[in-house]
Amino acid sequence: MDRENNAISRVRADMRRFRASVDNLLLATVSPDGVPEASAAPAIAGDSGEFYIYISRLARHTANLEAHPQAGVLLIEPVDAAANAFARQRLSYQCKATLVPRDTVTFNLTMQRFTERFGDIVATLRNLPDFQLVRLTPVSGTYVRGFGQAWRLTGPGLHEIEHIGSPAKPQPT
Repeated sequence: MDRENNAISRVRADMRRFRASVDNLLLATVSPDGVPEASAAPAIAGDSGEFYIYISRLARHTANLEAHPQAGVLLIEPVDAAANAFARQRLSYQCKATLVPRDTVTFNLTMQRFTERFGDIVATLRNLPDFQLVRLTPVSGTYVRGFGQAWRLTGPGLHEIEHIGSPAKPQPT
C-alpha cells in the first residue's frame, strides 16, 4: 500500500509541475449550432484547480462558451520537448465555464497574474470592452505521462487518481 501511495504522490507531483509550466491551452467548444470548434488561448492556472482565460467576445469560442458553458481543455507537452511524439505528456479536462465579472476581487487578482505572466499587452487588452475573463473549472480529467502511464482524475477537486489499465485482451473464440 505504501508503494502505491508513493507512486500516486509522484504522479500528483509530476502533474502539478506540468500544469504549472503550461501557459497556453487548447480549447474545444461547441457552437450554438452544435458544431465543434478548437482554438487556443493563453491561460493562468488557478490555485483551486481551475484555469482562467482572457478572451474577446469577437472570437467564436467566446460565443460558444456563452451558448454552451462547457469546454474541453488540453495542456500538452511541445513536440520538440518530448522524447516521443506519440507519448507526449498531457492533461485533458472537461470543464464548466463561467464569466468572471470585472468588478470582483477575483478579476483584479487574476488580471494581475496575467500581467506578470504575459507582460504589458494585458494592460492594453484590459481596456478593450470586448475582452472578458472566463473561469474554466475542471469536472473530470485525464493525465498521461507516456506509454502505459495514464490516470483518470475524478472526485472533489479531481484529487482521486486511478490508473487507466490496458484494454482487455480479446478472448480466443
